[in-house]
Amino acid sequence: MTKAQSIKNLALYHYQSCPYCAATRRAIDKKDVTVERRDIQKNREHRNTLTRQGGKPQVPCLRIERDNGNVEWLYESADIIQFINRHTNSLTQAA
Repeated sequence: MTKAQSIKNLALYHYQSCPYCAATRRAIDKKDVTVERRDIQKNREHRNTLTRQGGKPQVPCLRIERDNGNVEWLYESADIIQFINRHTNSLTQAA
């Protein structure tokens, strides 16, 4: 099983007025990838989860859940966009 095939779910922690979040959302929309969006300003529980599980309240952050149950927290818009670009084919086929 390849790394791309093992992705089960993606969630983007963000908020609307963040310019780095906006760039990340545009990249996701351009690639037509299904990513759940969790606005940390509109939903306090999303912020709490990001801080508790991800380690810090920084956005944007992509939560990557694998089929085996492992979860990765990917910070930095450039890194998230690179991840989306690298995995686009497998992510759109799985959706």
